Amino acid sequence: MRPRPLLRYSPASSEAGLRFCLLVLAALGCAQEPEKLVLAQVDGEPITASEFREFDARIPAGMKEGGPRQVLESLIDKKLLLREADAAKMAEDRWFKGELARFKRARLMALYLEREVVAKIDLTPEEIERYYRHSGRHRALRLGGIMVESAEQARAITDQLATGADFHQLASAHSVHERTAGRGGDTGIYQTRDQMSAATVEQVLGLAIGGVSAPVRELFGHDDFYVIYKVLDEIPAPLSASEQIIVEELTVQKREERLQALRDSLVQAYAPVPRPAAIQRLVEDGVMADQAEVLCAYRGGELTVSDFLAAYELLTGRSLPAADSAQVAEFLHHRVLPDLFVRTEIEAAGLAEDERFKETLASKREELLLSALRRREVDQYVRVTEEETRDFYDAQPEKFTQPELTTIVEILVASDSLAQRLADALRTGGDAAALAQRYTRRTGSLHHGGQLQLNAYTQGLFPILSAAVQDVAVGAVGGPLKTEQGYSVFKVLERTREPIPYNAESQRRARAYVRIDKSKRDYVRFVRNLRNKYPVEMVEGSLAKL
Repeated sequence: MRPRPLLRYSPASSEAGLRFCLLVLAALGCAQEPEKLVLAQVDGEPITASEFREFDARIPAGMKEGGPRQVLESLIDKKLLLREADAAKMAEDRWFKGELARFKRARLMALYLEREVVAKIDLTPEEIERYYRHSGRHRALRLGGIMVESAEQARAITDQLATGADFHQLASAHSVHERTAGRGGDTGIYQTRDQMSAATVEQVLGLAIGGVSAPVRELFGHDDFYVIYKVLDEIPAPLSASEQIIVEELTVQKREERLQALRDSLVQAYAPVPRPAAIQRLVEDGVMADQAEVLCAYRGGELTVSDFLAAYELLTGRSLPAADSAQVAEFLHHRVLPDLFVRTEIEAAGLAEDERFKETLASKREELLLSALRRREVDQYVRVTEEETRDFYDAQPEKFTQPELTTIVEILVASDSLAQRLADALRTGGDAAALAQRYTRRTGSLHHGGQLQLNAYTQGLFPILSAAVQDVAVGAVGGPLKTEQGYSVFKVLERTREPIPYNAESQRRARAYVRIDKSKRDYVRFVRNLRNKYPVEMVEGSLAKL
């Protein structure tokens, strides 16, 4: 028995089917056609819906607040700037060419190292734990400090401490750090090594509770001081507070080890043979040396004076200065040749032909063209006066204040029931300092009535306590909270945000703010003027058809 056809053929059904197919094809064509829809013309060059969508997908959300028309206006501005950059021959600008070459080298190098080095790095939990303890990040220290203005004063105080003088009394009498002197030098906060200066870490990280450091030369504001530190208390610092830094440091350490091994293997494979006489002539003649002379031969090629000078500028961002032959030979051996051999390997691997790399390079090229144009036509003409700098500092105090600092009295106990009784006592007017003195298990805060100071830098050490404190008003009581150390209750004493004084650093920041603002306004005017130079035509209604 023959199977029945699903559709019977007839001239009428054939004609109907043909009409249906044509309708489907037309519909498919209409679905694709909008991508070619022209939204605007910039100096005769069309902006299509497809280009609009690609631009819209790349820009940050803040550039889209005005809707599709605002996005189109931004794309038009970009087209105008690229047209002007082309007319001004910005592709020949030295800064542009140098930056593009450095970006290309760095990007290709990153791709190569990702494949040959980083992808082969493996960090185990045991390595992370070991480094966490070896680097001292398992401790958070509460320090006391006596700050004085000279090394002689610091040595005199150190001698007194060595003979049994009281640290807190000396801090109150001699420390020039007003905020802590009134508390006997107590900083009031727990700090990990990553929150201290390198000089402080070197002196205090190995000290036990009660240990006193040698004088540490510190920079506060823009003045030198000498500080004698005492470790008042310590708490365990969780691995989570520094794990990201630890992973980064270990990765960098292993990356450098593997990278050096890779460079050594490439040097061995290419077997370079420097030519000392040619290096000496380069030193004597500088940039006037014979550009074609060979400085070094290696397996498969040669490095000329011209190649070396170009590599030096690429790697350092400047021309070769006066140097002796030993310095040039060292730079050749340690920087130029390893870089050359890696780039040769990159070329052999065909990484420059990777489509994603090409897209990234094309995007960076446009970005640098616009930056070069802005540098030449706008930024070099921006001037900021001292008066404008000070006016900005005075008018924007919120930009020149320290992070909010919350001072609390905390009582840490072992049981929930005791913590609840203490919270009730605090809420009914109990003396917070006296209760802390009697009950708290956080011994490092005892000499100052149980006070702790919490800010953005201590959140990793007291995550539960810091989060709870934010929701409690000044004068109110919080807790009990279950923490890793026990149960905590606290009373919020004050919240402060200390202003940053008008010194060289805040002046530099204020000047930068003003310069950026002026540059933005001048840049907007520059772009608007380009609309008078190049014709722009919006195709009204096209956006609605997308």
